Amino acid sequence: MRNSLIRSSIRIGIICLLPGLLMLGILAHPLHAQEHSRWFAATGHTVDNTYGFLSYWRDHGGEYLLGLPVTEVLDEDGITVQYFERARLEYHPELEGGTILRGRIGADYARALWRTFQPAPVRPIDEEHERLFTATAYTLSEPFLSFWEAYDGLVSFGYPISTPLWEYIGHQLLLVQYFERGRLEYDPSAGTTPDAVRISPLGHDLALLRGYDTATVTTVAEPVLVVDTPTPTLTPTPLPTPVPTIPPVVPAAPARQPVVVAPAPAAAPGKGGGHKSIVVNISQQWLYAYEGNTLVFDAPVTTGKDGFNTPPGNFAIYAKVPLQTMSGNLGGESYRVPNVPHAMYIYGDVAMHGTYWHNAFGSGWRLSHGCINLPLWAAAWVYDWAPVGTPVQVRY
Repeated sequence: MRNSLIRSSIRIGIICLLPGLLMLGILAHPLHAQEHSRWFAATGHTVDNTYGFLSYWRDHGGEYLLGLPVTEVLDEDGITVQYFERARLEYHPELEGGTILRGRIGADYARALWRTFQPAPVRPIDEEHERLFTATAYTLSEPFLSFWEAYDGLVSFGYPISTPLWEYIGHQLLLVQYFERGRLEYDPSAGTTPDAVRISPLGHDLALLRGYDTATVTTVAEPVLVVDTPTPTLTPTPLPTPVPTIPPVVPAAPARQPVVVAPAPAAAPGKGGGHKSIVVNISQQWLYAYEGNTLVFDAPVTTGKDGFNTPPGNFAIYAKVPLQTMSGNLGGESYRVPNVPHAMYIYGDVAMHGTYWHNAFGSGWRLSHGCINLPLWAAAWVYDWAPVGTPVQVRY
């Protein structure tokens, strides 16, 4: 009798629980389905789990370490990839134990800009504050060591491939170090705050260099369920205190020979532009901006290479375009460069404009097809300062 009562109670309990279990099953499936695809309004691109990129993105730092997607999924030399602001994810089904890898965007970016790095100096290693990587012979120390170690350095960034060096990032001169899978930046003005070290957006820059379409996608083929579930929050690691002193002497970037500042030119006949004027000295690979006879701005440039030499003469800015794709065929050489910022045309197709695909400004290397290449920060300044009609003198 007692056993019969127990069996009856169990049956009643199962019957009571069954609707709840069914409801949980019904609810669980849509929630799981929603996580298959995520669209980001900030960039207009989608990450999904067709190749597992979304799950990897969620589990490996998301927006903080990888950034938002800046392209859709691409086929790159037979490998399925997707570019993010600070990374490139690659699908490798042939690998055992994990099919998604981070691309070597630090090495690829440096190669795309013809960047070469000095060999690591041979010197005793301070084992308490430095790490030596025999694979590349470079060392890692503060202010980058703690950040690298905090975020699974070998997986996230790979081995260092340069010594720390000073580079212009936008208009700021920052200490940077290149790694196989990225670049770290240090802003001395930020002291020991968590924002002092950050990850460069080389994924975005490399995608532009390779001509991929990073424009916002306003429509999608299928309805995409936007997931509000937050990604795991990563807190930037504060730098150790005190941070080892960075050498106070910051090398000029880029290096150039001593020059004599060019005198302000006379206004080009028949051109407007008030008292503002620009001189581009091809021999010095430098630009000077004047208000009257007062030098108000100067910056390094790169002009046309042999066979595509930038023409000397007295010109004036006749058109300004904030962003455009430049393409053509000159002398049998085809080119297509998307998203060229701050173009200021002075003669035919010759323009002064911002340049993100090399960093040879002022070095003496002439790399363009006739245009006057400026660093991004310098082109933005000149574009805002110089109206249409501003005289431009190009000379040796």
